[in-house]
Amino acid sequence: MSDTRTLILDTAEKFIRRGGYNDCSFREIATAVGIKSASVHHHFPTKQDLAAAVALRYAENFLATLGQALPAGATPQDGMARYCALFRSAFLDGGRACLCGILSNEAALLPEQVRAEVAAFAEANVAWLGNLFAGEDLESARRKARFIYSAMQGAMAASALNQDVRWLDDVTECVYRGVLWEMTATVLVLFP
Repeated sequence: MSDTRTLILDTAEKFIRRGGYNDCSFREIATAVGIKSASVHHHFPTKQDLAAAVALRYAENFLATLGQALPAGATPQDGMARYCALFRSAFLDGGRACLCGILSNEAALLPEQVRAEVAAFAEANVAWLGNLFAGEDLESARRKARFIYSAMQGAMAASALNQDVRWLDDVTECVYRGVLWEMTATVLVLFP
């Protein structure tokens, strides 16, 4: 990947994380990178192409860092601790919510190409988390995974809003101690 393309992606990610999809302007990105708007268009013909590329790169980096759900000898709690730690470290790296979480909040306004990348990120997280519950039936594992993904996204957004990592830490503690797993079972009984 060219240095200019990488700089454009990095800058666009900062703008999106700061103010969402609508804060991603080719003109502002070009100014921040020190190039002409035409150069941004050379790499990304449309804003939706750029935002989709940013979301895809974010998802690939997140999932690559996360790695395999249960490597040899790991327990579901080990996997959960690693998952929660990645959300915490992502927050501490800039005090902002998850890029795909930010874009999720704008789902109704996003072009289909961008929305599809954000949805793919959520599904990849649910699939990864579902592997932690491999001994359960598929739908039960997916329900727990969706619950945990949603809890972490909400905690990250609350941490960003309050500029306080304790929101994430509190949810992480619940997850790590298994409280969320018990709560998930209760929620599924109450809301099948």
